[in-house]
Amino acid sequence: MELLRRLKPSSREASLALILLVAIGGTGLINPRFLTGDGTRDLFTSTAVVALLAIGIAPIVIMRHIDLSISSTVGLTAWVVADMCAKNPDFTWVQCFIIGPVIGIAVGILNGLLVAGLRLPSLVVTLGTLYIVRGVVYVVSNSVDYNAQEMPPSLLDLGQKIFFGLMPLTFLLVIIAMLIMGFFMKYTKSGRDAYAIGSNPPAADLVGIKVFRRTFLAFVFSGFMAGLAGVFYLMRFAQVDSTAFYGQELAVVAAVVIGGVTIAGGSGTVVGAVIGALLVQTIQGGLAALGVDAFWKAAINGLLLIVAIYADRVLARRSEQSLLAQRIRERV
Repeated sequence: MELLRRLKPSSREASLALILLVAIGGTGLINPRFLTGDGTRDLFTSTAVVALLAIGIAPIVIMRHIDLSISSTVGLTAWVVADMCAKNPDFTWVQCFIIGPVIGIAVGILNGLLVAGLRLPSLVVTLGTLYIVRGVVYVVSNSVDYNAQEMPPSLLDLGQKIFFGLMPLTFLLVIIAMLIMGFFMKYTKSGRDAYAIGSNPPAADLVGIKVFRRTFLAFVFSGFMAGLAGVFYLMRFAQVDSTAFYGQELAVVAAVVIGGVTIAGGSGTVVGAVIGALLVQTIQGGLAALGVDAFWKAAINGLLLIVAIYADRVLARRSEQSLLAQRIRERV
């Protein structure tokens, strides 16, 4: 019974799952193909990169920070890995999964040192590294594109693997990462420290929590996941250019916040972040089926983000009022 209680999802996650099912059903009415095996596989495949990035930045947002450099890091990683594969025909998927995360970790270390070490605002720092990394992509790429012919066949074969008739390997790896991080955030001291830092950073310092180390490692982890997502990008699209994954940080942030990770810090789960990513991609799929212009799809992403932030504020106020009322009753 205790195990079942621990595994029971929170009301927020259960509500998100219900909304996701309604969105999938509504999209299926618009486009019946969406509810077929091919449609489900397409949803999982298109969500994999965003969901992986959402897992990466969820701990950062929980600690009251943000990482806007993730999409640029995906683009840089994808192009560098493709370039090295093109110049080294003997490369296999193993080298790709080593090179990608290493590049992402380098960006994460830079962000972590600036935010945790110098205590600079993460919004400003990662906005700066977003443009720096994107500039590096334009310089090193020199307008050179790569396609499937330059990719290692073993990597592309991995991207085509399907399990249980519905689950692409990329999304299966996302689920594994989600479960590992979910356990880490809930049951380890480092994970609980992240929530304490997000709830009250000055108090976390006073009680001896290693704020620098936790914050620095969170940005390194985000960079690692962004580097891994760059390899996932190649597995999905089998081509890359200097504009790869350009401007997609909004979709990732929207997925995390819609998934219940409050932008004010201190609450949320990686499970909710992945559900949020699925919800965002489902809505985008429904809009595409309706023939909605790309501009309006981006605008709707922004609207969903605002609604999610507003909902978080309403829930926070209700929670505060409920707690206050409980304390008053205890004193009476």
